[in-house]
Amino acid sequence: MSSVNGKFAQALVRLRGEQSLYEVSKAIGIHRAALHRYEQGKRVPEDKNLELIAAFYKVDIVKLKMLIFEDWFPEGSQDRQILFQWLKQLESENLG
Repeated sequence: MSSVNGKFAQALVRLRGEQSLYEVSKAIGIHRAALHRYEQGKRVPEDKNLELIAAFYKVDIVKLKMLIFEDWFPEGSQDRQILFQWLKQLESENLG
């Protein structure tokens, strides 16, 4: 698994659980190979597919994006703090 998208990839694998890649990709409406690459950490879905994944698993899309960005910005960096502040603001606006 690539370290670039590791946390996001691990989350997708946990969310899928015992269901097959084929079953889940068919239900989501994306190609099985694409879902497999996301779960391996080799690719990050475009927003359209990320929205489909979030809707299928009933997970907030902002939380999924936060997992993706956690791997891109080093712990304690100012960029990471700014990004997470912005994402948390988006999340609160979506809930409100």
